[in-house]
Amino acid sequence: MNHKGSVKMLRILGLLFGVTLIAACGEADSSTESTVADSGEVTTVANAVVDKVEQVTEAAGAAESEGVWGDIAYGDPNAPIEIIEYASMTCPHCASFSSSIFPKVKEKYIDTGKVRFLFRNLVTNQVDLAASTVARCTNQEVAQKLTKEFFAKQRDWGTSQDPISALAGIARKAGISRTQFDRCLANTEMHKNLVKIGQDGVKEFNVEATPTIIVNGNKLDNYGLEAIEKAVEAAL
Repeated sequence: MNHKGSVKMLRILGLLFGVTLIAACGEADSSTESTVADSGEVTTVANAVVDKVEQVTEAAGAAESEGVWGDIAYGDPNAPIEIIEYASMTCPHCASFSSSIFPKVKEKYIDTGKVRFLFRNLVTNQVDLAASTVARCTNQEVAQKLTKEFFAKQRDWGTSQDPISALAGIARKAGISRTQFDRCLANTEMHKNLVKIGQDGVKEFNVEATPTIIVNGNKLDNYGLEAIEKAVEAAL
């Protein structure tokens, strides 16, 4: 896919994003909180737009049955405590959480069998939708790796004049060819799936910002390590 092709795909993804959820990056307050449309209305409009997007991307032959459709999961499925993170791939606070907080949570709680950690996307723009789609292209292991790498290199691809090609370069190092990348990016069923993941987060947990952390069903006031440790220790 050349630069013009990348721009065209971003415009297509933008059509879909135009009726998805909007969330602020960072803790929700009066300065960052954005209004989220009624989920039923969003779903109805999104489905109509996706039908049009499918007509454009059908030729790409997306493999709709492949990929990680649910949570990107870490740790023992039988762990006594469940932590859910709602995040946007273009959110700097989420990138910071990925690099500085998540490794400590993993070492202290996930690797010791105390916590099952579930990563869920809440897309906030068309580039976010592209990165989120590609990260889920194959399996759990690759999804974990690409999520980490996309966050680590967020500044590079996020400020690139051609973010799609920049993302493709990162994905290539994870074993995803450009052909596979393009097919994955065109997967409109995954686009709709990602929209629904965000909608469900808003309905179930009143997610208003990214990152948002849920510990055993309870939304934390902030995503700091101290708040997470306090909630986990209280639940043990």
